[in-house]
Amino acid sequence: MKKQWLMRLLVALGLGSLGAATPAQAASNYYTTNPGIIRVKKTVAYYKDAAKTKHDSTVKVGHYAKISKVVTVKGHAPVLKTNTGKYVTANKAFVAKTSGYQNPKAYYQVNYTQIKPYGKVGYTVKRNYEGIKTWKIMRRLGTANGYNKYNQATYNAVRNFQKNHHLKVTGNVNEKTWVKLGFSKSSWTSIDAYVAPLGAHAWNGRTEHINAMIKQAYQYKGNPYLVGSSSKPIYGTDCSGLVMQALYAGGINPAPISSIHHAYPGNEWNSRNLWASKKFKHVAYSNRQRGDLVFYYQPGTHVIWHVAIYLGGNKVIESWPPRIMVQPIKNGQRSNVAGIARVFN
Repeated sequence: MKKQWLMRLLVALGLGSLGAATPAQAASNYYTTNPGIIRVKKTVAYYKDAAKTKHDSTVKVGHYAKISKVVTVKGHAPVLKTNTGKYVTANKAFVAKTSGYQNPKAYYQVNYTQIKPYGKVGYTVKRNYEGIKTWKIMRRLGTANGYNKYNQATYNAVRNFQKNHHLKVTGNVNEKTWVKLGFSKSSWTSIDAYVAPLGAHAWNGRTEHINAMIKQAYQYKGNPYLVGSSSKPIYGTDCSGLVMQALYAGGINPAPISSIHHAYPGNEWNSRNLWASKKFKHVAYSNRQRGDLVFYYQPGTHVIWHVAIYLGGNKVIESWPPRIMVQPIKNGQRSNVAGIARVFN
């Protein structure tokens, strides 16, 4: 009797089997067709075999998994085979069918199809524009001054270049002038169009999405701080440009804030626009967690002027002159924290 009672308890917990379930029980209590993606409702065990004789690990509430098929071994209740080859109970009391990990509706929704560029791909570069195109143009024309903003000197240099090469004289760089400057035609659009690839799937949970975001940010580590820039990891960025590409990798699209518009006049301060967004959950500094965004204000003005990604352990990854680097959350250059925004809830 004691053994039977123990077996019934294990079945209730999804950790064992009591024998073959009746057709009615299987239909009502267990998944008999592939649910696609599941979310764990109560702590369950993973097994190495469908008969659940070889324990692999234990997973807690909130865990997600992709299911490849439903398996039924004679004399046992149905189990779900995951895409990792492990098995978990098909008991609906312990696992629930879901479309995948997602933020609450009030916040930015997580994308599971590649995020598209927001803005005009192949935009003409004009006075006061910033970004990678401006940086390249200024270096090519010898007007670089440590701050990649399309200034009057660059405008004049472009006009002279256009005159000398029989191009329409505008002082602006369009595709024809770009190519004549010696840059590839493909780079005219590829610099603008870059959006970091998604680094997590719908069947990955919060931790994996945070890891995807941070992994993307690390690809820029060591690159130079470049104002108004947010493109491929072969280039530098500024603070919000780095954050935007990291967000894209995690599946978050903060449009109309975008990597393309980041190069437009005035958009170098997208840290302020991100801070003002109501689609991030703001939490207390004392509750900061890995993957949160840390916003800083300028001493004296209290205006937002910087954003970084929290790594845990009082460290952040950020783009701050002269380069993209890992730093303490507070240091001698910027220590006035305005607040913390949570990306994944």
